[in-house]
Amino acid sequence: MTEKSEPSQLVKHFFMMADTLFEANIRIIRSDNRSEFTFDPKKKFYREHEIMHQTICVDTPQQNGKVKRKYRYILNVARALYFQANFLIEF
Repeated sequence: MTEKSEPSQLVKHFFMMADTLFEANIRIIRSDNRSEFTFDPKKKFYREHEIMHQTICVDTPQQNGKVKRKYRYILNVARALYFQANFLIEF
């Protein structure tokens, strides 16, 4: 990400993608207290789409546990798909 407004746009695009591809409504978004996720236009977007925005406390990595577990799961699935497709996994 190169600009501060980019996370805001990525959230909107992800919301539209989840709705279009999976017919899934995002109900909760959890983020830190960074201004990219908490400024007024973003709050309006959350209200319009009935999304609950949860923020974690500052300097509490324990609250990131759920996100880290889901991220690790996504990476493991991606590796398994690469392996199954006979692609080389390079680091």
